[in-house]
Amino acid sequence: MSRALDKAGRWIGWAFFADLANGLALTFGYMFSRPVTMQYPDKEKWLPYSRYRGHHFLKRDDEGEIKCVACELCARICPCDCIEVVPYEDEKGNRRPAKFEIDTARCLFCGLCEDACPADAIALGQQYEFSSFSSRDLVIGRDDLLAKPGKAMTGGGVVAARLNTERDVLVEASEPRGYNWWRNIRRK
Repeated sequence: MSRALDKAGRWIGWAFFADLANGLALTFGYMFSRPVTMQYPDKEKWLPYSRYRGHHFLKRDDEGEIKCVACELCARICPCDCIEVVPYEDEKGNRRPAKFEIDTARCLFCGLCEDACPADAIALGQQYEFSSFSSRDLVIGRDDLLAKPGKAMTGGGVVAARLNTERDVLVEASEPRGYNWWRNIRRK
């Protein structure tokens, strides 16, 4: 009986040693490979893909008027109830939002508001840096939503960290620089 236990104990010991050796080999393989950490925000910034859903913004029509007709469909379809719209009628009889606020602290950035809008007035942009120390600062009003930039048609790379200070958006470099970490992730 003890002889069988000794054989089983040796076999279990070798199995654990093999697992330990595999784990150490993987660790040493990553230790001597090139790092995948980006030096953010000082040296490099990430350009989101064109389908990325970041901050919200409101669109204007050709005459410079807000496209929103205050139908409140975006507020009704929102799963987290973070959109508040208060309508009014202007002097021409057009329905416009007197108050349009989005609480980005509660928002899921699902894009349902963008899909539900019949006037194509609300969209999700590509800005991903809007952190704050207070949740009250994350409630964005109508005027701020109108001032935000729209979507870029390119993206998905790493560029040098340069900002256009007038619009607070990234200026794309002539060619993306930096380490393309996504291409070099090891997959089994």
